[in-house]
Amino acid sequence: MHKSGVSFQNARTFLKCVDSLCAGPGWTCETIDVEGDTVGEDGALKWETLELWWRDPVECVEELIGNLMF
Repeated sequence: MHKSGVSFQNARTFLKCVDSLCAGPGWTCETIDVEGDTVGEDGALKWETLELWWRDPVECVEELIGNLMF
């Protein structure tokens, strides 16, 4: 344990620890267009493209139920 209270020395050892964890259900990424509340120079509301990351909730529950440590 280090002074900071974490059990890793640097970002590399932290990421190595993260990579050793079980992966679980896969992630899905979709891009969505969202209308904002700010008006642009042309008088129309501005739009923004966002990334929406999600996991299938049924797969997550199955993972939890099937996990012996849980």
